[in-house]
Amino acid sequence: MMTSLPLADCSTMLGIDPKTLRHWLKQADIPLQAHPTDARLKCLTMPQVQQVAMLHGRPLALPVSAPPVLDQALGQVQTSQESEAQLAQATTLLPACGSEETDLRKQLSCLEAKLSTMQEQLAQLALELLQERSQRYERRLSALEALLPQTLDRPTCPPVPHAPLVAAQPGAPSLLGRPLHPAELQARSRLIPLIEYGASGQYVVICPELGELALTPDSPEWFEWFATLSSFRFVGQQGRFTAYRKGRMSRRWSAYRTIHQHDYQHYLGTTDHLTIDCLEQMAAKLQSYMASL
Repeated sequence: MMTSLPLADCSTMLGIDPKTLRHWLKQADIPLQAHPTDARLKCLTMPQVQQVAMLHGRPLALPVSAPPVLDQALGQVQTSQESEAQLAQATTLLPACGSEETDLRKQLSCLEAKLSTMQEQLAQLALELLQERSQRYERRLSALEALLPQTLDRPTCPPVPHAPLVAAQPGAPSLLGRPLHPAELQARSRLIPLIEYGASGQYVVICPELGELALTPDSPEWFEWFATLSSFRFVGQQGRFTAYRKGRMSRRWSAYRTIHQHDYQHYLGTTDHLTIDCLEQMAAKLQSYMASL
């Protein structure tokens, strides 16, 4: 007669939690045995315990409360032909798809890692593109600012006498209203709208396609015009910056400026909050970095 071991002693011998043991038994389809004297207790035979240990590579250890007969039963199970037959049968019951499931999990993990890396690279490329565009405009504006003092210091030249007007010959092409050259059209397409504080003390709005616009700051037309843009430049009383919309459908704007090869970026606000005070405050904030460098 085989010795019946309570589940508590079996889990102690295997060094696992009783819930884990029940889970393993369910996977291997190993039935529980009723205790000979107490039907409420669920037990396992020593061959069944040995089978579970072989399936999961667990060493067997006798519990402290184990009776001496368990030691003999353990030796008998390890050497009996019945135990060997059950172990061989249990080995064939192992799920054949275990290695395939592991490979699929590894592949899924690799794909997730690659997707995350590609998303990070795409975001970095978009940010570098915006920074490169901002740096290009900053260099162009810095070159113009450097030429401005030289232009002001030059002596005033006497006016050049006008050449006599010659009547245009019939059929000659007129220079006024001539169509723009493709290179000129391409150059205009690269420009972005400009909001500048003029010498007259008023803000001037210039659109590359339409020229100067008669927009009153903080008016409903002012905010409707911002809703049609994806970027613009601001040159205020205390500083300047370039603003970009976060996305085509987004209403969030960010301000960028490059100062001495250092890139600065700050959240500017939503479209309906782009007032003149908001733009001037951001220009002053970015301009303050000049003193810290």
